[in-house]
Amino acid sequence: MILDEYPLSDEMLAFCKAAIEDMPDALLVSGARKMPDLFKGLKQDKPNIEMLQQRVLAKLQLKSPPPPILDILRTATLSEALVDVLSEKALQQGLPALLDHFGPVPILTSMLLDTRDSIRKMAHEELTKPSKDAAKAKLQEQDTFKHRFKPLIDTLRSVLQDTPYQAPAPRTSLSTAKIAAPALSKEQQERDILASTPYRQLQKERNALVAERDKLQTLNTKLATDLAGQTSRANALGSELDALQSLWRTSIAQGIADGLQHRLAPWLDSSESLAQSLPASQNALERAQQVLTRQAQQDKRYGTRAQVTEELAQARSLLAALQTAQQESLRPLPQLADEIRALATNIASTEARLNQTSLQPQAPQLRALAQSLHTLHDIDALQNHKKTLERTMLAEAWGLPLCQQAYALIDRQAMAIYAEHHHDPKDIPPPVTPTQHLADCLLHARPCRLLIDGHNLLPKLKPLIGASYFKAGQGPTAQARALLIERVKALTDLHPLLQADIWFDSPDDQHWSETDNLRVWFSGGQGSDRADGRILESLQSEVYRGTQTTRLVVTEDRDLLVKAQARGAIGVSPLEMWAMVA
Repeated sequence: MILDEYPLSDEMLAFCKAAIEDMPDALLVSGARKMPDLFKGLKQDKPNIEMLQQRVLAKLQLKSPPPPILDILRTATLSEALVDVLSEKALQQGLPALLDHFGPVPILTSMLLDTRDSIRKMAHEELTKPSKDAAKAKLQEQDTFKHRFKPLIDTLRSVLQDTPYQAPAPRTSLSTAKIAAPALSKEQQERDILASTPYRQLQKERNALVAERDKLQTLNTKLATDLAGQTSRANALGSELDALQSLWRTSIAQGIADGLQHRLAPWLDSSESLAQSLPASQNALERAQQVLTRQAQQDKRYGTRAQVTEELAQARSLLAALQTAQQESLRPLPQLADEIRALATNIASTEARLNQTSLQPQAPQLRALAQSLHTLHDIDALQNHKKTLERTMLAEAWGLPLCQQAYALIDRQAMAIYAEHHHDPKDIPPPVTPTQHLADCLLHARPCRLLIDGHNLLPKLKPLIGASYFKAGQGPTAQARALLIERVKALTDLHPLLQADIWFDSPDDQHWSETDNLRVWFSGGQGSDRADGRILESLQSEVYRGTQTTRLVVTEDRDLLVKAQARGAIGVSPLEMWAMVA
């Protein structure tokens, strides 16, 4: 390495540290990009300059600093700006002047950082020379009283010895000779200068530099014009790409909405009707007719017992024929075994359908929930019952499938309550629960945004995801955050117009994008609720822009929920959100 042979002294290291701290931010960032370790954990576009300077200085303390650190030092000192452009001969001739002008430490440090061995050796030799202070001390030793007044003593010696005085012979000084010489006129001086060889050489070099400058200026103008054209084209293509991506997402969302509404909806109507209670009809005949109509819709989808029994008898007969053919044939086809297995699976599933005599939930908790929900006929009462149920689900550690089925029963009862007060079948029930809001956005290809308070959500899910994702007394681990990010990413991949932001409390302000629709933020700042303020700022920004987006805020922080709902957001409990993404 360069500094292994001639290491820097403490004074030089202090100078390097000051030079790095005074270095322009843009030069420091561009030089540090050559070493990816320096950017670990920092923003790529706007890194923390103080943190970057500390990491560079830490690398400088190593016995052999890496080459990118040496490049940064050359840029920060005079090595790249001055020493690198001077030849060895120029440095030999002008080193005293450079030392007087810039000082020994800046010049010699820059020379030790140079890539040329001869320049580093020259700097080392200069460092080993006796300093001017030592020479000055030696001169002070010789500067005694007698030495200082030696000219006066020599003059008075003849007087003290009574020697007759002799006047000194007159001397013609060089300045007198110059004065006596005829002075040249200004025009003659200019002619002599113009006719001199150094002037002609300088003029020739100047003309060459002017020509080179004009050539570079022409090339620079051409490159600037080309760059402007390419930049304009890139901006146009970028805008076109953004428009195409937006159109692509909207088209996919509209395709999904069309498929759900026009292809799956007719099959779902019959089953959804079972969740709605019958309207209070005065005529028993009308109620009976309505029940028969709904049963016909249900039978259209699932079939009747007679039809299923007939299909089962045909399947068993066909299975027996296939087995006989396989046993009797001398060369049975390989497909016979596959078809026998497939038909046996079909017979088993058909028998299971015959044995299934009710669509009511089988779990005792869900049966009790269904009975209690049928007694509710008001949306507010349903919401209060939902909050009480969530506390029970967490306290009793219900499994995730049970939680999902419970929320499905709540959503069905919400539709039933709406149907009870709106008898017109053309009335489409509005979304009430967060799950219904998300489904409404999917059905109608509307944009939706999910804002998640990560460190408020994860502790609430501890009974569901397990204690292994948490540290004792320290909250969720990085694995818990990764699990949440993975689940939300899977949800955003299914919904083209769904945008999700996950916020975590952290002293470092940083963020990254998992996908185009999912961003992970670390709030920065101080305090226990740092992410709350950033979530509210994001909501306020959307309100200010006037975007028509369904916004769902996932948290159990009451203060945050109240402020978020005041900005038009919909509150979602952590448990319901986990049931949506799982």
